[in-house]
Amino acid sequence: MGTLSIVAVLLGGYAVLWLLGFLGWALFDRRRPDPAGADFLVVLGAGLDGCEPAPLLVARLEAALARYAAEQAAGRAPLLLVTGGKGPRDDCTEAAAMARWLTARGVPAERIRREERAANTTENLRFSAALMAAERPGYRCTVVTSGFHVPRSGLAARRAGVPGRVAGADGLLAHGPYPLLREAVATALLYPRANGAAVLLLAGAGALLGLS
Repeated sequence: MGTLSIVAVLLGGYAVLWLLGFLGWALFDRRRPDPAGADFLVVLGAGLDGCEPAPLLVARLEAALARYAAEQAAGRAPLLLVTGGKGPRDDCTEAAAMARWLTARGVPAERIRREERAANTTENLRFSAALMAAERPGYRCTVVTSGFHVPRSGLAARRAGVPGRVAGADGLLAHGPYPLLREAVATALLYPRANGAAVLLLAGAGALLGLS
């Protein structure tokens, strides 16, 4: 087997192991208990159709609305925090579209908070954390996102110091395999040093094996 083939096999094996580890991580997250009693239900933004939530975002909003109703039925009164800025092809911010969707379904406007600057998941959690800490010091929250997006959102939440749980609105494959694969790659990129070192080590080992 030539040097390039050996390197390709080693790197391909590493990619497969990372994907399997990511899937295990995602499945483990789904099995964790989901505590009630959050001060905030945070809905992470996603794509819009003009100024209306696209289906993926609607799934997140429906899950958040169901949790909001359950908290109210238990005598609690969480705030809904919607987070997301304006994309280049959007007619409004994701937060504005989500707030309008929620108020149209009976959520009082005074129970909704907006974060309208975030352009990615990291900013969603970082900017939301600042808003929540300012309004309710010592808060607890539940972050609602798509099932495939939970691992990366959980990592972003921990890095932002957000105390709470990240919950999936739907199944890992509810939107097909591509979003899950994309998330596996995006999550790998959050560990550039570790994965870069592993790639260099495997490439070097492959080259040595090929030359031996």
